[in-house]
Amino acid sequence: MRQGEMAAVIDLNEDVHTLLPLTAHRPIGTLPFAGRYRLIDFPLSAITNADIHSVGLFMPESERSVQDHIRSGAAWNLDLIQGGVFLFPYVATRDYTDVALRRRYYENYTQFLRRSGSQYTVVMGAANIANIDLNAILAYHKAGDAEITAVYKNVPKATVTPNDWTLTLSEQGIATSVIQASERHDGDEVSTVPSFMDIYLLPTIDLIDLLDAAAQTTEFRRLPQLLREAVLAGNANAFEYTGYLARINSIQRYFDANMDMLTEANYQSLLFSSIPILTKSKNEVPSFFAKDSVVENGVLGTGAYVEGVVSDSVVFRNVVVHQGATVENSILMQGSKISTGSKVSYAILDKGVVIGPNLTIAGTPDHPIVIEKNRTVFRASEVEELAHA
Repeated sequence: MRQGEMAAVIDLNEDVHTLLPLTAHRPIGTLPFAGRYRLIDFPLSAITNADIHSVGLFMPESERSVQDHIRSGAAWNLDLIQGGVFLFPYVATRDYTDVALRRRYYENYTQFLRRSGSQYTVVMGAANIANIDLNAILAYHKAGDAEITAVYKNVPKATVTPNDWTLTLSEQGIATSVIQASERHDGDEVSTVPSFMDIYLLPTIDLIDLLDAAAQTTEFRRLPQLLREAVLAGNANAFEYTGYLARINSIQRYFDANMDMLTEANYQSLLFSSIPILTKSKNEVPSFFAKDSVVENGVLGTGAYVEGVVSDSVVFRNVVVHQGATVENSILMQGSKISTGSKVSYAILDKGVVIGPNLTIAGTPDHPIVIEKNRTVFRASEVEELAHA
């Protein structure tokens, strides 16, 4: 791909309600993952690998964590003299019966696109964990006949939920619509479903025309809806992705995706393939393991202090597991602390959670317990409250 040939739009206005309380103070894009990453690292790393220099980030309501993580974009080589990362303020829930506000929503996109000088634009979200080669998608688009290319992965039908977005494909492999799984009419003989990955690629001028036309109407439609309607109106090239994919739109899926990283094949193929996943660096001391500690099948970030037992778990930076404490099948985010004699299993502990001594926090594989950010749990009555939440 020629330098400057493609620009990127990352729309971070994704539904956070199904991931509460983890998304009470952060968007889906900054959810921690696999001991050191954030979900937004995946689209940003794909952008860096494709040598894209103009990136528009359309911010969510809780944007502070995005700004803190992205900063100048240096971690992804996007701190450039020309181009770089452009942050657009949250405008998703304003009163768009006001014509001026409605036009401003579309102008934020078109202003960025016109100034990018790009021939093509890729539009992405941050709720899909995948290692995407945007150069391959661009080459596929150029070889196709449609104005838009949509990206999907065939997944087992049993893993799809009614609200998941999917593609309908013709016998020739053309995408004819983007619909939710509940609207599909597949026969019982169908075992896989083309799961849509919230990625579109199209000529920049066509995207500008789409936004300009929407700005002249009285009905407000967000960019994802406009693109779905464009596929329905004119069909799309359908690019099949075959690597690891996790769609993060529920607590269970978030838990399962992190647990997937305990399998070496998943970890290596997703994070250390030909397209490395980049993230903001933290220069910290290595993790410390006491002489009598036991760590089996874990992913651990830097700065952890482990005296107890950790197995089949994902542990982020600066987590403390004291002597006599046990952590199994759990996710412990930055700064969590498990006191002596306590046991945590099938749980997700957000940043700064402290578990007091001699307590048992036990969820199940199908219903992990979630403890919100900075909460302290010191009494058995608090444990009962969590179990019935």
